Amino acid sequence: MPDFITARTSKIIFQKLPILIVIIGSFLLCYQYWFAPDDALPIQPGLFSEMAEVPLDIFNWGIDSYPLKVENYLIFQNYEVLAPVPQTAKTYFFGASMALLLIIGITLITTFKRYYFIGGMALVIVLLTLSGVNALNIGSVSSNLSLIILISGLTIPGMIIHVFFDQLSLLRRSLIIIPVAALTIWALVSLSPSVNPSLLLSENIGLTTLGIAAIFMLYVGHAVIGSFFLLLTKLNRGVGLKISWHLTTFSVVYLLLLLAMYMHHTGTFSLPITYPPLFPLILLAGYLGWFELRAKLAQVPQPFDHAMVGKSLYWIGFAITALAFWKAGFSQNEPMQDFLDQWLLYTQIAMSLLFFLYLMANFLGFMNSGKPVDEVIFKPKYFAYIHMRIGSLIALLSLVVYADGVIAPQLSTSSTNFSADYYYATDRPLEARILFENSWLRYRQNSKAKVATALLYEGENQLTLAKKQMEEAFEWEPSVAEILLAANMAHKRDRYFDAIYYLEKGMELYPDDSRIKNNLALLYSKGNKGAQALELLNESHPSRIALSNLIGLQVKHLLRIETLPDPGEDKIAKINTLAYNNLMGDFAAFSLATDVEDAPLIQQATLRNQWTDKATTPFAHDIALVDSLYQKAQETTAQQELRLTRVIRSYQAHQIGEALKYLNGLAIAFKGSAGYFHALAAHILIGEADFEKAANELEMAEMMGYSNFNTSLLPVLYFGGQKETAFKVAEKYQLQLPQWMDTTGILPSEKHSQATYFQHLAQLNKATKADFYSSFEAMEDAPLKVIYAHEVLFKKGHWLKDTEIDQLTSYLASQSSLDSAYIAALGSIARQKTPSLSENNPLQVYFQEDAPLAGNPYFTPLVLMAGEEASSLEKRYELLRNAAEFNKDPKLWLAMIQAARALQLTGYVKNYMDELSGWVSDTQLQELMKGDN
Repeated sequence: MPDFITARTSKIIFQKLPILIVIIGSFLLCYQYWFAPDDALPIQPGLFSEMAEVPLDIFNWGIDSYPLKVENYLIFQNYEVLAPVPQTAKTYFFGASMALLLIIGITLITTFKRYYFIGGMALVIVLLTLSGVNALNIGSVSSNLSLIILISGLTIPGMIIHVFFDQLSLLRRSLIIIPVAALTIWALVSLSPSVNPSLLLSENIGLTTLGIAAIFMLYVGHAVIGSFFLLLTKLNRGVGLKISWHLTTFSVVYLLLLLAMYMHHTGTFSLPITYPPLFPLILLAGYLGWFELRAKLAQVPQPFDHAMVGKSLYWIGFAITALAFWKAGFSQNEPMQDFLDQWLLYTQIAMSLLFFLYLMANFLGFMNSGKPVDEVIFKPKYFAYIHMRIGSLIALLSLVVYADGVIAPQLSTSSTNFSADYYYATDRPLEARILFENSWLRYRQNSKAKVATALLYEGENQLTLAKKQMEEAFEWEPSVAEILLAANMAHKRDRYFDAIYYLEKGMELYPDDSRIKNNLALLYSKGNKGAQALELLNESHPSRIALSNLIGLQVKHLLRIETLPDPGEDKIAKINTLAYNNLMGDFAAFSLATDVEDAPLIQQATLRNQWTDKATTPFAHDIALVDSLYQKAQETTAQQELRLTRVIRSYQAHQIGEALKYLNGLAIAFKGSAGYFHALAAHILIGEADFEKAANELEMAEMMGYSNFNTSLLPVLYFGGQKETAFKVAEKYQLQLPQWMDTTGILPSEKHSQATYFQHLAQLNKATKADFYSSFEAMEDAPLKVIYAHEVLFKKGHWLKDTEIDQLTSYLASQSSLDSAYIAALGSIARQKTPSLSENNPLQVYFQEDAPLAGNPYFTPLVLMAGEEASSLEKRYELLRNAAEFNKDPKLWLAMIQAARALQLTGYVKNYMDELSGWVSDTQLQELMKGDN
């Protein structure tokens, strides 16, 4: 192979590949910290809902108004600590990268000079013993056979090459060592009876990684000050500035910053500031150390002959260190992270301090002269570099002792966490829980271990032990995750004040944490402390979660509802804003649609709140959608709410009959809420002025436990034929009968006219023309007469002659409060003619192609028109029969009877006639059958 090809290939393998891994490791480290800090222990917003009562419609019958109220969703997001997520893919990548770098490093060590080679191989063997490879259990449990195979496969080829074939090039050495090492690792994985041995190796190699990272951090301990001095001397060549002042100022400031970080991490003293992470420091030292390395290679004797070996080893050490910091971050192994952080501080302080003294002692006399000091920086005669290193080690030891030697338990606990993560990832929760619990007992700043222990106990249904874990965490300084989990666990056990205590304690420790503020605000809201809740959310950092919760709390507590924050593009905020608009009786400036990726609760809330506001998609499409969601719903509560949402959509499409039937089905299916459904049906019937059926529904609602009665419902009961129930409800719920109700027969004439009006309105559905038209003519010209006239035209227009229809439409059109186009369209329908409607005409909703024409059984003229247009006699009969289930209009019933007779349904005809005679006298019935109104 030509030499230039060998050299180029060697450079790719031994320099460019490690540099690439350094860059990848640096990127992963930064990404992990800023974009995925909670991957291993997720803290995610969970969803829960509360209901706000909003008006779907308001019926004004002149004497009183009757709001038809339904519930809208308010979606809140509460931060929850989820079970740890195994970082399997990242661990595999970490293990594979570590193995590759280690093997390349061993290949480079074979080029060392004799004694350096022996020392290097001894160090490799020591590091391999830290790999925990015996956990593979080859041969027997914890047998040393695995370690023997690993050491043999990774070191013996290098030893043979160094002793017998030292003339081989780096590339040829790698072609021997790398395949043998790969084969060794494959053999270990294949022979191991352990579950997922590849993952086990990838986890346990972490301790070896820490050893190499510790050596590298020691090596670059003075890289920042050293590279700064090199830069100063190069810039000062031939200039002669007093760079000693620059060096002193920079070094003192740098050392003071390091000392402040050291005091903070050892718990000695902390400033009231947010301390930055330390991984940028190792990246800075690593990249700056490259410039120092080149000076060392030129000035200090090395254990190898080729500079490329030193450069490659440097990048390998840097790559392994970056991966070690990344491993600590992505697995949230806090003992490992603390070891790396504190060891970095120890080495930086000790090495930087001694190196600064080394520079001042050796070069103070001529560093300001402008001479090329950088060329002899590591060749002093007074204070040798080796002596500086010895002094640094003594200083390092002093720092370790001052910190109570905490790095020892950090190392051992890191190893325990490696094993716990492995067992957890391989679905062995019992072993994982034991290891996590042991890990926390040995090192308390170990949030993931504590949280995992509590959650695993909870998974085993050992709730008392799970609670104990959280109590133990609060005996020390709990993390945010521990605080949130403790509060959520207490809340689940209905220990409201315990949950408040945990979060308020968390606010003392982490006053700026938005997650604790959010959860505490929601708990305050539950305790009806709405003002405090809003104040907390206003203090927290702006976020989409805080925004949606803020809107929800404002609507829930009716605080500051004059103005609401702009929901932006956040869907949950828009859902809560829809509830606000519905509460205020306004149309929203936006519309929402469900998304298959939305959570079921979001889908349910979107449909309910949007359809309460207005429907924006075809009726048939919407019904199919809500039915499909109903089929997927698992919980009974969700099924109930979806069926109620279907009722709302039917009502908005004026499919009154379908809505009432669905409510009846809901009352049967969900006995616990039957009273509410009967009351809701009653209010819909009140809107149609069917007070008889409304009274029956209210009586059923009261029997089923409904208690939200008010004075306005008493006339409905009284005039709907449930007089005894009206007095019973008034007495039971301490309600006063309206003064206009004629229960004594001695009311003043004005109030008597109101009672008469309400009685006529209650009887209108089953009245004949002789009854309702004379009542209309006898009424005084007042707002009540306008309402009654409209109801006559809407429900009884088919009884009227053209002249009478003209009289009614003229009367109604003369009222400024009514739309003349709407009244004209009602007149056309009364004449059994299809009207021409504009898009803005309220009657347009009755003529949608995707919805049944006769959806409102009380719109009798339209029902009869639809019956005439039915495609078959069977469909006509079915349509009329469905309307007659609600509407007692005599002509409607006679049309149904006629259709039944044509279909030869003799038995039904007799039953219908008997039933009709219950509210129509025989004389009137004979006249109607003759065609005389």
